[in-house]
Amino acid sequence: MALPSDAIFQKIIDGVKDNEAKAKAVNGVFLYKITKDGKVVKEWTIDCKNVKVYEGPAKDVKVDTTLTCSDEDFVDIALGKLNPQAAFMKGKLKIAGNIMLTQKLAPLLKTDSKL
Repeated sequence: MALPSDAIFQKIIDGVKDNEAKAKAVNGVFLYKITKDGKVVKEWTIDCKNVKVYEGPAKDVKVDTTLTCSDEDFVDIALGKLNPQAAFMKGKLKIAGNIMLTQKLAPLLKTDSKL
């Protein structure tokens, strides 16, 4: 199943490749669980330690932070329409693990392109 968030993860893949040093500086592994109608429909791993982004659960690495968000809300966060802190406070974005690490990840995820 193709989701609107897939395009954003493609941008993240390109961004991580273009900014390997920045990605390594984050030094964390993030698992994104993308939901639709309350069910997890897709998982993406952003492995800044090994500079890899791929669809699916983390392989051979320990996840530092797991983020769960609906496809729609994830797209809005990436486009800057929804503030991540506000999404978290409203329960639209759930974070388990090292919350502080997600703040280091934010600049790497910024996308200024229109989907």
